[in-house]
Amino acid sequence: MPHRKHVILSLLLLLSLVLAACGDSTATQAPAASNTTAAAGATTAASSGSGVELSMWTWKIAHVAGIQAVAANYQAKTGVKVNVQAFNPDDTYRTKITTSAQSGDLPDILSYWSGSTASGGEWDMGAAGLLTELTGKVDSAWQSQFLAGTYNKTSVLTQDVLDACAKDPKCNFKNLKVGQSFSVPYLAGNAFFVYGSKSLMTKAGLDPNKAPATAEEWLTMMQTIKQKTGTPGVVTGVKNPDVLQYWLYNPLMMASCGQDTYDAIYNGRDSFANPCSLNVLKWINSIAQNDLWAADILSTDIDPADVAFTQGKAAFDIGGTYTLSFLLAQGMKSDDIISFAIPPLKGSKYDKLAVNASALIDAMVTKSSKHQAEALDFIKFLTSPDQMAVFAKTVGDLPAVKISSDPAKVGPVMAGLVSSISDNSPFAVSKAQALDDPSKVLKLGLQQFITKEDTPDSLVKKVDAANKSAWDARGGPKA
Repeated sequence: MPHRKHVILSLLLLLSLVLAACGDSTATQAPAASNTTAAAGATTAASSGSGVELSMWTWKIAHVAGIQAVAANYQAKTGVKVNVQAFNPDDTYRTKITTSAQSGDLPDILSYWSGSTASGGEWDMGAAGLLTELTGKVDSAWQSQFLAGTYNKTSVLTQDVLDACAKDPKCNFKNLKVGQSFSVPYLAGNAFFVYGSKSLMTKAGLDPNKAPATAEEWLTMMQTIKQKTGTPGVVTGVKNPDVLQYWLYNPLMMASCGQDTYDAIYNGRDSFANPCSLNVLKWINSIAQNDLWAADILSTDIDPADVAFTQGKAAFDIGGTYTLSFLLAQGMKSDDIISFAIPPLKGSKYDKLAVNASALIDAMVTKSSKHQAEALDFIKFLTSPDQMAVFAKTVGDLPAVKISSDPAKVGPVMAGLVSSISDNSPFAVSKAQALDDPSKVLKLGLQQFITKEDTPDSLVKKVDAANKSAWDARGGPKA
């Protein structure tokens, strides 16, 4: 069974939450996908094939069906067959790659965590000569298909990553150069999304196809569902202290304050008591004041929260793009789910939250492949908008490619996610830095709203004091 989830302020924190949730937990090897079914309308000649067979590995069991669907379309077009295998959990997959590299038995195509700098990661493999270099092969037309902040940030070696490598005596890719590339992304994601139960909305007399435009409207929907059905309003992994700050407070504050003020508050040049921040805290506190949290919420982690939602124990579930595939894997029907980005408070600086995406999984061609040209052609086909739409609709995960938001092409739930993903998200340009000490105070206070041990007015004073002290220790507020 897939193990899920995993957000913004710093990209590293985002990825630590997201990638922790991106792995599947069941130790297993999924069988190779045969991909013998030709796409609709394919000719007999195309289906007869060239005789070339490619192998592709992943650790994401839930993704096999989506890659297989694309592979079937590719075989119908070119005659090249792609066999897909999944090895799980994460450590098993990493070990499989290591041992296969030593024995010369790597597949033609590997899936791997985007931009991984860990020992044995993507850059290590590139430096060791295990991967086909793609520098110069991903032309401008291909690059333009990727979501902003994906390919160029994690699939191309940056100066920052190389500088960090130079300072690390254990880094194994010092021989690489800025601008080199060995992969392209095909999966992306972020938090800041809400999933709602259409069946509970219908029972409460609400329009199951209408997402709330404001946080106040969302709260009213929770109240109505609680009153009419007895079901709590919302669930999320509150046991994880990061969740309330990064998945709820931050998106609400970004929309409420705007990027400049958001940055100024976190960087010590403004106050958490600024009305644009205080109003957010008051709204979050109102969830507890109206008794809308699911039962045992403080002891509920991310995966159990999602399971509770699928079991009808809450009307709404706060998560990320990556939450959807887990909900579907738990047996929830897409027809019973509505998705939307965290809705802003009335009077916010932005009337809609624009969410940026970070690359999560890349595809790469191995140097040992006997069919490197075909393998490269397949990953180019895989990352085309039409085929990524097929993948998204099949598995319920957000591609790293710009795809249609037409529900007929990607499904109604995925359409709700895609419509909020933006190349111009304020989070993508934010310079805010959430320091540890004030963040700890904020996280605890948000949890204590639920136990009614703290209030918004009290919390902002404590967070401001902790933020001032932390920035003073660094020589003053960040400009």
